[in-house]
Formats: sequence, C-alpha cells, structure tokens
Amino acid sequence: MTDELIAYCGLYCGACSFKVGFEENNKDHVRHMPSMYDKYKNQSLQFCPGCRLENQCGDCAVRDCARNKKIEYCSLCSDFPCKKLLDFNGDGKPHHAEAIENLSLLKDIGEEKWLVMQNRKWRCEKCNSRFSWYLKRCVRCDE
Repeated sequence: MTDELIAYCGLYCGACSFKVGFEENNKDHVRHMPSMYDKYKNQSLQFCPGCRLENQCGDCAVRDCARNKKIEYCSLCSDFPCKKLLDFNGDGKPHHAEAIENLSLLKDIGEEKWLVMQNRKWRCEKCNSRFSWYLKRCVRCDE
C-alpha cells in the first residue's frame, strides 16, 4: 500500500496544517490558514490520519474516484489529469494548486524519493522543525 502521507490527489499529508498542528501541539499551523478555514481556528486540535485512513477530509470527488478505480494516486490513472483533478488543482485553495505538479513528480521519481523530497521541503534546515501548508516559517528558530 502507498504511504498514508501521499494523498490520492498528490498532496503531501505530512504538511497538512491540521495534521502538523495536532502532532506538534501548535495551533499556529491552523491559525495561519486562509479565512475560508476560519470555522476551524478556534476549535481544539484533532488527530487527522489523512484521506487514506478512517478520517477523511470531508467529501472528496478525487479520493472517491481513485478508490473506485483502485489506483493509489491520480497520476497512475489513464485519464490523468482529469477534469475532477483540474478543478481541485484550481479551486482557489493555495495548497491544492500543488496537486498536479506533485502527482507528475511522484510518477516520475517514485514514492520513496518523493516522500524524502517532501519531508525535506517541509522541515527547517536549521533545527528540523516542521512547516505546514500555511505556516512556512520555523516556529522554533524563526528561520
């Protein structure tokens, strides 16, 4: 099975503001999200295992399609990139705008290299603290 940090849509769940906020016990990751997420900013942090496990990021046509086609992620589909994915990639949520590029790279270099690359991208080079989609400065050393 594909690593649970690779969402069907190509997002890296290891940088999810909700996931990192919970795991680092730092609500700043959620507070820095765009205003469309305001309803979550005053709620308590909750564990999110990602779309591959029990908790799902709400209704998701991309996830449902990939599961129905029994593919691990969208770039493995013969219809890649399809209208569902193009709509997702361009829906105005900044972190969704990385989906197609991530999926293309994932297909080109493979899961293991992609996960290593994403883990490095979303960590501080100085102190190894984690970043998230909307908190891109280090909370420990402010780099």
